[in-house]
Amino acid sequence: MPPAFKVAQHDGGTVTTASDRDGRVDPSSRERVLRYVAEFLPGPAPEPVAQGSCRYTTTPDEDFVLDRIGPVVVASPCSGHGAKFAALIGALAADLAVGAGRPEPRSTLTGATALV
Repeated sequence: MPPAFKVAQHDGGTVTTASDRDGRVDPSSRERVLRYVAEFLPGPAPEPVAQGSCRYTTTPDEDFVLDRIGPVVVASPCSGHGAKFAALIGALAADLAVGAGRPEPRSTLTGATALV
């Protein structure tokens, strides 16, 4: 089997919950991704070997929330790209937990546009 690549559409998504999500891939989204692969990624075969839909949290500015309020550290590496930064977010959260770090002002609970 040739190597496979994950290609996905990130467009802000649809507000949903686990209980009302059906997990089906929207046919128009699937076609957009197939057209993109055919046009911009000519190496991989355009037919997918698997498909699925993702569910993740996001903030309006697609940034993380990372803050400390008293003894509580709040870490929300959301917005679909959090997994790519898991090690960094973990290190930053650990620093906050032991008092060795300071939160980035734009990611605090009071400074984040996510909460406005």
